[in-house]
Amino acid sequence: MAKTVQQLNNTDLGILAGTLSYAVKRAYLRVIRDLEVALEPLGFTPPLLAALAIIGANPGIAPSRLADAMGHGRSRAAPLVDALEALGHVTRGPGADRRSLELRMTRRGEAMLATLAGLLAAHEARILGGMPAAEAGALARRLTGIADGG
Repeated sequence: MAKTVQQLNNTDLGILAGTLSYAVKRAYLRVIRDLEVALEPLGFTPPLLAALAIIGANPGIAPSRLADAMGHGRSRAAPLVDALEALGHVTRGPGADRRSLELRMTRRGEAMLATLAGLLAAHEARILGGMPAAEAGALARRLTGIADGG
């Protein structure tokens, strides 16, 4: 019999049983672990994927905006940019003024992002397990709304 949020490994979850908070936490752990396994052969992590995807979608983005978009502080986003730059996927260049930087994806980064897009699509299919597209879209929109505070 499949484990449920109500009971896990024969352990009563008490006030956690049936709560959105605990269900989301457990789902998050499963989703991230599956994505980590999918990305591992390429030497990527979910945060590196997110950073590359956001930079690719926002050419010339400032590192501070990248950090905000990822929900990280600048100190946590900087090592991601360093790693992507070391891999040849991203370049840093001068921004609109001398104090700012812009991040841009390289051709190598574009090729990697295309590969990652395929892995991400396969990951999403595994995680959703045949959930209808409309239902999956509604779930993603609702979770985004919760994440955005609404």
